[in-house]
Amino acid sequence: MPTQTLSTESSDDVAPLRVGGNVGHPVYIVLLFFVCFAFSYLDRQVVSILVQPIKQSLALSDTQIGLLQGFSFTMCYATAGVFVARLVDRANRVKLIAACIAIWAISTTACGFATNFPELLVARAGTAIAEAALSPAALSIFSDIFAPRRVARASSVFMLGPYVGGGLALFGGGMLLSAAAGGSGNAWLAAHGVAPWQAVFIAVGLPGLALAALVALTVREPQRREVQAHAARADDEVPSLKDVLIELFVRNRFCLAYFAAYVALITLFYSHAAWFPTLLMRRFHLAPNVVGQMAAPAYMIGGMLGVACAGMLATRVTDETALRRVLAFSACAVAVLVPAAIAMPLVGESSVAVVLYGACAFAASIAMGLAPVPLQIAMPNRMRGRSLALLVFMTNAISGGVGPLSVGYLNERLGQTGTSLGMALALVGGVSALASAVLYTVATRRVPPASTQ
Repeated sequence: MPTQTLSTESSDDVAPLRVGGNVGHPVYIVLLFFVCFAFSYLDRQVVSILVQPIKQSLALSDTQIGLLQGFSFTMCYATAGVFVARLVDRANRVKLIAACIAIWAISTTACGFATNFPELLVARAGTAIAEAALSPAALSIFSDIFAPRRVARASSVFMLGPYVGGGLALFGGGMLLSAAAGGSGNAWLAAHGVAPWQAVFIAVGLPGLALAALVALTVREPQRREVQAHAARADDEVPSLKDVLIELFVRNRFCLAYFAAYVALITLFYSHAAWFPTLLMRRFHLAPNVVGQMAAPAYMIGGMLGVACAGMLATRVTDETALRRVLAFSACAVAVLVPAAIAMPLVGESSVAVVLYGACAFAASIAMGLAPVPLQIAMPNRMRGRSLALLVFMTNAISGGVGPLSVGYLNERLGQTGTSLGMALALVGGVSALASAVLYTVATRRVPPASTQ
């Protein structure tokens, strides 16, 4: 098949990209990978709307639910990320993404056939392991097809995925659960030994197979482009992990505080994603479909507006100031998040809680939309995959494990009263947001004023 070089902007903005036929346009790639990211969060977070029926069906405790949503899932996700990172830096990233989408789709579908906690845990682990490759691989590709000042815009579109996918998990999951649990649908499922929550997993998992085929058939691997300061390195030379760590934490002094800040932010994100729907159900006695109808729009609108805001902020930087200003924007956004994160779980009206939930999504998504940019700018091409994977590993191993599990554990220690879950969520979220704001500020101050890295 003939190849061609496509560009959407000036030659300085978009790197040449060799593609097959008339597909592989940079904008198409960004949008397609955004859809993939949204599907990954749909599969990942749909369990949050299924907590109550899963708990009743499998006789689970809140600590086990926290383990299912948090530590077990994210440790598999994080550990797998370490192993796929080197593949991102040396292998065909498009083929890697397509294969992983197919695996996580099958694993999510397998959750629908689980009949006990261990089986569900193993199936969720399969979803987690397969999802680990998408972010570092996609973000690495963006760095090869866009100039530094355009990378932030492309990444911010990609980072809409968690909010669109999470919103679909709440709204679509709630609607699917209600449809499966009522009328003739429930009777048909019961006759075949399938619980409504199992049917939801099957329904959201299977479409991923079609998405994997679309990636494999319509996207070609772009030519790798080196950061200018490291252009002398041979194209096929892959630096050692030691070299990556030195580049990260010795030459780029901002990285340690930046990593810690993002870990704290994602601790809040995972805690809210895992427990806010359950908070609405338990405290305000709302049905799952009602929770989805209330929480999903707030989550999606707040998150999408925040990522759009991040994209607009990114247009105000130059290649020389991008790194420092991106970190400063993130520090300001997370500072605004602190009071909203504390108040949201404690208010006495469900509508006010939902509005504050949207406000939290807005503030957090600004920092999340900008989060990959420092590494995309600062790190050489052959180090980007492992750098991003290390960030993913830390946020998931720590944040995803500590956040949901801590909320579930604190709720049980506080007596599981009508307000205990809200108190646990406020404590974990408030401390996480405050720590993140402080650490982002420290990271900003460690970047030279006009650093191009």
